[in-house]
This record gives sequence, C-alpha cells and structure tokens, in this order.
Amino acid sequence: MKPVKKNIISFQILESINYSKMSFKKHLIISIIIRIFLVYYGEVQDSLSEIQYTDVDYRVVTDGASHVLSLNSPFKRHTYRYTPLLAYLVIPNLLIHHSFGKFVFSLFDVFIGVLIKWILLNCYRGNKISIEKKLLKLETLNNRNKYLIKRKNEILNSSNETLPPKYIRMAEISSYFWLYNPLTMVIATRGNGDCVSCSLVLVSLYFLLKNEQSILQYFMAGIFLGISIHFRLYPIGFCLAFYLATLDKPLLTITDYIQAVLMPNAKQLSLVIGTIASLAITTGLFYYLYGYQYLYESVLFHLVRKDTRHNFSLYFYLQYLSSNFDVSQLEKILTFLPQLVLIMMLTLRYGKHRQTLGFALFAIAFVMVTYNPVVTSQYFVWFLSLLPLSVKNFRNIGLRKAVFIPVMWFISQGGWLLPAYLLEFKGWNTFEFVWIQSIVFFFSNLLILQMLVCNYDMAYNYKID
Repeated sequence: MKPVKKNIISFQILESINYSKMSFKKHLIISIIIRIFLVYYGEVQDSLSEIQYTDVDYRVVTDGASHVLSLNSPFKRHTYRYTPLLAYLVIPNLLIHHSFGKFVFSLFDVFIGVLIKWILLNCYRGNKISIEKKLLKLETLNNRNKYLIKRKNEILNSSNETLPPKYIRMAEISSYFWLYNPLTMVIATRGNGDCVSCSLVLVSLYFLLKNEQSILQYFMAGIFLGISIHFRLYPIGFCLAFYLATLDKPLLTITDYIQAVLMPNAKQLSLVIGTIASLAITTGLFYYLYGYQYLYESVLFHLVRKDTRHNFSLYFYLQYLSSNFDVSQLEKILTFLPQLVLIMMLTLRYGKHRQTLGFALFAIAFVMVTYNPVVTSQYFVWFLSLLPLSVKNFRNIGLRKAVFIPVMWFISQGGWLLPAYLLEFKGWNTFEFVWIQSIVFFFSNLLILQMLVCNYDMAYNYKID
C-alpha cells in the first residue's frame, strides 16, 4: 500500500511553488502579453504559410459584420451560423483593425481566468461559513448564555471574508491552469468566439454560488445562463444541474426528485424566470430583425447538423458515407441516447450539490463534446474552462496520472492531426486513418473521464482549516 505522501505529491509540488514574488495581477498582465504576441504572430503565419493561423470562422463572422454594417442581415454571408451578437461584437474589425475581434476574444479568455479565481474563493468562503455555523449551532445548544451567543455571532460575521492564505493560493493556481493553457490561448487568438459563451457560463455559475443567497442573485444567474444558451446551445445541458443545485434540502429518493421538479422553491423560480426571460428576449429580438433565417441558421441548424468533412467526432465517417441518403430515426436515437444517459447520471450524481456543481458541469460538457456528431478543437474550451474549478479535488490523483492524462490527450489529438493534414492539404485519401484516430481519441476521452471521476475527492469541498 502506497503512503499517502506519494499519492498527493503532485498537489504538494503545486502548493510548494512560491507565488509571493509575483502577484495575480502580474500573471494576468503576462498572460495578456502572451496573447497579444500570438495575435501578431498569427498575422505573420497567415502571410507566409499555407496553413492559416486565423480561424476560418473568424473570417465568416467578419463578413457577417460587414453585412450588419451595411444594415443587412449577417446571415447573408453563407455559412454564418452564429448569434448576430457575435457579428456586432467584431464590427470594429472593419472600422479600426482587422484583428480587433481577436483582441476582444483574448480579453474574454483572460476574464475566464479571473472568474475561476472568484468562483473558487466564493466556494471556499461558503464552505468556511457553513462549517462555522454548524459548530456555532452545536456550541449554542450546549451553552445558553445569550451574551456569549451574541459575541460568537459577531465574530462569525466579521470573519466570513477571511480565508487561510493557502486557499487563496490554490484558487490562483487553478486559474493559472487556464491562463497558461497553450491550447486555449491559441484558440482565442485565432479568432474563435467560444470563450464568450464560456465566460457567460462562468458568470452565471458565479452568481449561483454567491454566499448572499438572495433571490436577485439567482435571477442574475438565470439571465446569464439564458444569454450563454443564446450564444451556444451546449449550456442547455447544464440547466437541470443548476436547477437541482438551488435546493435547500438533500435529494435521497425518487420522491425528492419529483418534488424538486414539480414544487420549485423561490430560488429555483428566480433562476428559471431569469433564464427564460433572457433567452426569449434575445431570440425574439433577432427573430423580429432577421426572421426565420436567423432561427434556422443560428438554432435549428445545430440540431440537425451533419459535417461530412473530417473532424474529431466518432461519427464523422458514418456521416461521410451516408451523405447521399437519409439516416434512419433509430440511428439518430442510438447516436444521441448514450450522451443523454451519461448527462443524466452525472447531473444526478454531482449536480445536486453546490459544492460539486463545478465538476458536474465539467463532466457534462466533456461528455457532450466527446459524443457530439461534430467535434472541432474550439469545442474543447467548453470543458477546459470548467476543469480548473475542480483542480483542488484531484489532490490524491498522483504525479503519474497527473502527467499521463494530458500527455495521452495531446498524443491522441496529434495522431488525428497527421492524417487530417495529409487529407486536407496534400489531397491524400486518408479518410479511414482519420476515422481510426477518431476512435482512438474517443476512447482516450472515455478513459480520461473515468480516471477523473474515480479520483475526484468530494470530501475535500468540506475541508477548511
């Protein structure tokens, strides 16, 4: 049996790093400078190499912005299938600088790192307050001295905002996992706007987990959740977890779950109203401006989308071979059912507790990307932006697994990229090799998720010393 020290060596290495010489603000400045460098590097690569650094979607969105600037619909640009808000956001590309949108997306990218720190500090404070209140309640039962009770309440209220330095340091370390992630930096600086939807999801989570426990904060959480769904459809998978996490009581039986759905409390109603209101307003506004074309291109298309070109998805080769005929309803159900079952299981296991909600959202997003009929590299930010929220809970994962997981993930991607490059840029017929590597990547993701679930320490959420 291995000693405990060996099992937590990776976490101890992180904790032993001395960050006192460099503040969190300095790390933010460095991460911004790196992203600015990558934006300008991308311009050089675009001018010299056949492999373009700038994302194709960035050019599509910019073209959509040019139509908006001409007081037309952005959907006049072929393959524009995003919210019109994205086109509005990059209008300065045409007025100021063609890379303006990349800088905007990079700022959202850095803002995600800030949100990760805020959310974790909120969680630590919430756990501290919860534990101290329980201890105070026990002491109060054994001591009826009213003056002592009043004094203890004053001490408790004055210490709610204080945290041991190691927890502040751990929140910052978790943020660095995002700020210095080369994959997410490249995706944002290439001009991909998924960091906007990711930041909206995290803002919603921030309001949901705030310690004030007011009705307004749940309404604001719903507002941002609805806007994030408007930007990208994938946050729909988080709705049930958000809903269950606002309960005031544990869910132990099927009856508890039924009551939670059919008899919502005030917090849940505020969350639902906020979500529906923001989603309905944004959808209704753009439907009024651009009609059914907006509804189909921005929403409905993504529900029936088929990508016959190569992508990371396990199902891409099936779509390629069946591009000339309709797929049966049974085949569609079998494609979607495993994803739905896993999302429900993860939601009911981790989504019903505020303390484990972050991991629930990460696992749900990971499953949605892994099982999606279309998978591209920008989809990875959906779950990578949520993973740092649970870094603290993997303290027992061990150094070997901590190294093995990212190495395996990147190698399985690299194995796919080689035949994909030969197919797209050299014209070689490597469809079968791309498909084989898609299978390898799929099972690598399943293994990674299994390892993370098995090594997730739920009890650590309740440890504040």
